[in-house]
Amino acid sequence: MTYDELNEFILNYLKNDITGRAIMLSGEWGVGKSHYIKNELKPFIIKKEKKCIIVSLYGLSDITEISKAIFLELHPLIKKLLPAKSTAQAVGKTLLNAVSNKIGFDIDNPSEETLKQLYESINLSGTLVILEDIERTQIEITKLLGYINNLCENDHAKVLLITNENELLMTYEGTNSEGKKVRYYTDSAIAYKRIKEKTVGDTVRFVCDFKSAIHTIIGSFGIYLNKYNTEKSIEDILNIFMRLNSFNLRAFIYGCQKCKNLFEFISDRNIIINDRIEEMIFYGVIAFTQRKSKDSNIKFDSDVYLSGRLGVDDKLPLFRFCYDYIEYQMISEEEIKKSVSYYSEYLKKGKWNSGRDKDLKVIKAHYVETENKVRKALLNIPKKIMDGSIPYHDYGVLANCVVAIRYDADIDFDIEEIIKPIIDSLKTISDNIDFESLFSSGYTISSNEGIEYFKKVKQRMKDALTGVYENDEFPYTPSEVKDYYKKLTKESREYLRRRGFAYKIDIKRLIFMLKHSSSEVISIIRSLFMELYSDDYTFRASEEDISALISIRDSLAVLSDYKQYDKIQKMQIKWFIQNLSDMVIAFGTKNSNK
Repeated sequence: MTYDELNEFILNYLKNDITGRAIMLSGEWGVGKSHYIKNELKPFIIKKEKKCIIVSLYGLSDITEISKAIFLELHPLIKKLLPAKSTAQAVGKTLLNAVSNKIGFDIDNPSEETLKQLYESINLSGTLVILEDIERTQIEITKLLGYINNLCENDHAKVLLITNENELLMTYEGTNSEGKKVRYYTDSAIAYKRIKEKTVGDTVRFVCDFKSAIHTIIGSFGIYLNKYNTEKSIEDILNIFMRLNSFNLRAFIYGCQKCKNLFEFISDRNIIINDRIEEMIFYGVIAFTQRKSKDSNIKFDSDVYLSGRLGVDDKLPLFRFCYDYIEYQMISEEEIKKSVSYYSEYLKKGKWNSGRDKDLKVIKAHYVETENKVRKALLNIPKKIMDGSIPYHDYGVLANCVVAIRYDADIDFDIEEIIKPIIDSLKTISDNIDFESLFSSGYTISSNEGIEYFKKVKQRMKDALTGVYENDEFPYTPSEVKDYYKKLTKESREYLRRRGFAYKIDIKRLIFMLKHSSSEVISIIRSLFMELYSDDYTFRASEEDISALISIRDSLAVLSDYKQYDKIQKMQIKWFIQNLSDMVIAFGTKNSNK
């Protein structure tokens, strides 16, 4: 539901529901339930001339504590009647007993005037009672739901429960009669499910309108964060959330507060920072507070002023002084100036975070490491490229070394899983950098095949960095082949024919991919070759392409008896070999007739 739809749903419950049951809004912690209640729902209900009271059950240990909070929120007159430190309360007849002793009359023999005042003050008609943090109360859940049931049935209250229901439906692992591991509900979860059926009608899964929430939150911090309350900035913030897979609005509010405090400190002391530095502070803090909400133990490296690992990435890292302020509430003008000066020098020289990653260190020193350690590092590298842990200043050396590992050390792995993220990342870089400087401390490749392949990789990297890259590059992962084939238009197929296709194929990578491909994927690749090199087109293939077709055909022969294949896959390979042989014969005849 959108916020508007949810508001209307709750209003309809308030005005028209006659079931005598509460409703529930459930969502993960930090996703914006409280923000929605306070900033969207309550103003909407009041605008509709209805009453709305909000009570948090967080930490409450007794029913009377809830009664007090509701009763005092209900009517200002009742607040004055009760002593400030009173612990008992009431709403409607359910709460009357709890409050009577504190008000100072005998419930068994009240005066008519007292009863009149009390009953008038506890009229819940048209009032939405919102109880938050159901899962965080210390009250036994069955007692709490029994209390809520009395409010709804006896006092005709309309109650909205706000919770993270996953925390109420706890499970444990056990073994069933067949010896299989299964999860069972705990006794408390079973009891909760039983009484919930009687007490709660609809349960709505809360889906936050993050754009609206971010806009409202930033707006609440005034002039210091106004520049980030634009459509583009909100999109940037959402992209950070998605990149980190963290959508914690409490952490976002906390981050905004820290940014406001930092900007006030910088302004009050007339510290000069440019727009770029300000954006790094803001986005770095927003990213770090999201990371911290998922892992409270993340630490800053001790010997650096910037951390791409704790911020967004190398382009928007977290400053050390921001980390110290968030973690230790320490801030100084000197440390801010040192960090800004350090970053300015970094812009001139680059590489502030270069070479620091532990897996990259293994890759660079692969020639003295164990094969097992190298393989583990290779598995970790793609994710680190994508999340910014490895800065682009290291891409050249990284590419150089992984090619050496693949071709010199002859360690069999899908090198494209590393090269492709490098290429994709380089396409997004707007900084002016010296391309050749990326390769200044590389490893010397010895095999001719590796040298030739590395030349192609360097060209691909250069094209990606300068924006001169093609969108028709053959993928070497089975999951991408089908999409690649579907996206090829008539024009792009013709372009591939004229430009040449087979000679650009990395045969080792192709064979490696085919070993892990289904019969469907093998068939798609066959179809691609047949369309590009079919006998009915008159263009004569280049000698390079014909030679490549022969090499691919001969290399496929090793897959004819590949043990991991089933009979259908082997049949597809057999057909593929025959198709390539037919192409070579056809092109040999055409070229001999030139």
